[in-house]
Amino acid sequence: MSHIQTPANIDQDYYLVDRNQDLVLRLFRSYYRAHQNSGKLFDDFPDFFLVKPIVLKDVDLVTRASDKLILDDCIHRAQERKGYIGVSKRMNPKLKYYWLELTVLPFVLGDSVTENNKSEFFYVLSNFIEYTKQHPKTYGDITAEIDSDKDLALMLKEINKQGDHLRQLIPIYPQEMLVHFNPNWPISEVNKLLMTLKDNDQSWCEVFFEYLIYVMGRKGK
Repeated sequence: MSHIQTPANIDQDYYLVDRNQDLVLRLFRSYYRAHQNSGKLFDDFPDFFLVKPIVLKDVDLVTRASDKLILDDCIHRAQERKGYIGVSKRMNPKLKYYWLELTVLPFVLGDSVTENNKSEFFYVLSNFIEYTKQHPKTYGDITAEIDSDKDLALMLKEINKQGDHLRQLIPIYPQEMLVHFNPNWPISEVNKLLMTLKDNDQSWCEVFFEYLIYVMGRKGK
């Protein structure tokens, strides 16, 4: 997920899932059918917005088979979870062209973490860390040693930093449109969180996974 772009030229209707159908179809036809990836149209839409999957379903939008597979998969998965398709705008600053990347939202634990949804995952992880701070008797306080452990402090800072990208969207979209998790953190949800963290390809995440296991294991003694 990108940082949110809010200059005056951005059409705010892109953010409104009940009003952005025509804007999205125009954008997708230019990008997927006319294969345009530069110009004012691309300058004037946000770095990220949501669209209802029904808007894109059964519409003649793409010419390339590979694009159709990606789009159809996103539509199917978004409809299955009664959610949305997230559209991220990326730019090559040297060549001055844009490209689109699609994600399925709300993010749920068990989803594979990619470059496009890592902000959602770390936002959820930061919520779990805050839960342990407020309810230390359940799993132990993950933040208890932050003042004496510099490595832990750095990891917690990085988690909050990556989760902050999603926090920028909360004034635009309710949390439940972006992420879904059980705020009471039953053990089944925690196990999903741990497995997702362990599978993250950032090397420090494995270290943080081991630290969580250590804190939770010590709490059980």
